[in-house]
Amino acid sequence: MNPWPSPDGWHFYDRSLTSAQVVKQLYRAIFEQATKTGMLVQGCNVVGHLGVGFMQINRTGDDTSGLQWERTRQIGVNTLAFRLPQHGSFYATDADCVGISDSIDWELNRQWMDLLARTGTPLFFSARPGSLTADQEDQLRQALALASTGGAHAIPSDWLVNDCPEIWTDDSGARRYSWYQPAGLEFADKPERYDGYLSAV
Repeated sequence: MNPWPSPDGWHFYDRSLTSAQVVKQLYRAIFEQATKTGMLVQGCNVVGHLGVGFMQINRTGDDTSGLQWERTRQIGVNTLAFRLPQHGSFYATDADCVGISDSIDWELNRQWMDLLARTGTPLFFSARPGSLTADQEDQLRQALALASTGGAHAIPSDWLVNDCPEIWTDDSGARRYSWYQPAGLEFADKPERYDGYLSAV
């Protein structure tokens, strides 16, 4: 085993520092510059435990989707449930956004939006301007208003038996969400993940 991180001898300039120390210095430098201008730092694809204290928000899971609900169900709900204990302790945990489009049933997205708001974690959404109905806009406003207060601190109740928790409890009691489409799970060999669905004509 070589004392450097790559077979060809590539290394950081300062060989006295470990890779973890270099990464932490990078996060610190970004955070210090952002703080000077009053900006918040949101980590994404970062080494989470090394970024503690150097980012206010961290995307703790993979991308949700505005094209395939199954991806949001599998990735978003699972991330929210099982990374929620870190929220407010390490950083604000972001399970990713509500991708609003004609490709996803509004009722499924409405539940996802409602749950994000109730947990008190960051609530982001993506929607094409002018694509929402008046009723959808009203529901979105209500969710954003709840999220802005810190939510109701909902936590999953069935997490020991369900990798996609459906029962979430807060001070007002238990609430059940239905994450599955009528046809059940949808599997794809190559799920659409990074397509810019909002920019499509």
